[in-house]
Amino acid sequence: MIDTHVHHWDLARFRYPWLDDATFADIRGTYLPADYRGELAGVPVEGWVHVQAEVDHQLDPVAETAWIASLADEARAADLPGPLACVVYADLRASNLDELLSRHCRYPLARGVRQEAWFDPTSSRADIPRDDLLADRAWQEGYGLLATFGLSFDLLVWPAQLPTAAAIAADVPSVPVVLEHLGLPDPASDAGLRTWRAGVRNFAQLPHAYVKLSAFSLLGRPRNERAVREVVSELLDVFGPKRCMVGSNFPVEKLAGDFRTLYDLILISLQELSDEQRTDVLADTARRFYQIPDPDRR
Repeated sequence: MIDTHVHHWDLARFRYPWLDDATFADIRGTYLPADYRGELAGVPVEGWVHVQAEVDHQLDPVAETAWIASLADEARAADLPGPLACVVYADLRASNLDELLSRHCRYPLARGVRQEAWFDPTSSRADIPRDDLLADRAWQEGYGLLATFGLSFDLLVWPAQLPTAAAIAADVPSVPVVLEHLGLPDPASDAGLRTWRAGVRNFAQLPHAYVKLSAFSLLGRPRNERAVREVVSELLDVFGPKRCMVGSNFPVEKLAGDFRTLYDLILISLQELSDEQRTDVLADTARRFYQIPDPDRR
């Protein structure tokens, strides 16, 4: 397995305003590769993708990229699993975006960008924007600039935003885009998941669009096996195994249970696939999307 969604943070090195929310009290502590490896309980993980961990936006985001690159170097030197790619943070509205992306790309581990685009004007959480970035012309232009650097985009939006997101992504087919966290299905606010279903089906029509099977706890805590299997089955149907990848969302997903239980649920959700299709979802889709070399060819 290649885990496409892991966060590392070091509270002595950076500030993470979103961790101040009481929701995250149980994971408010430094989380390094050694901590992640300690979670695995025998699960065969080749390596993982670090996704920007919402370091204080007032700080230089390239400092996080440099730090993750050093963690990857340490793991490689010790012949241990470690970060294989990094999804970095950049404000796509920034006037110096070209220069910022250039500095990120000095680190070969940088393969994509994430700027969280879900929004709620009434939220008090630091990781949820108050404004709709997708409606910002400067943001749209910044998204197009990713193609110049050969970067992908990790998309985190509410289901109702998916038609707009699909229209933006359709205009830049050279930027591969992956929808995070199952597309944020929410049975409580979206009866029958109608908005979610229409959104993901529309989004999946883009040949360069992918989806992460991650954040299973969105469908219930403790994790609801039936709900997860139904949502995963639908995503596999509309995207196909070659455009689906798995992500643990650790350590955030620790709030809903341990890694071994999560991995077992992933396997249960993929049990109807052929061996080749399962290999795509567990590893090969991630290799293609994040440009991760196969260890045999390497």
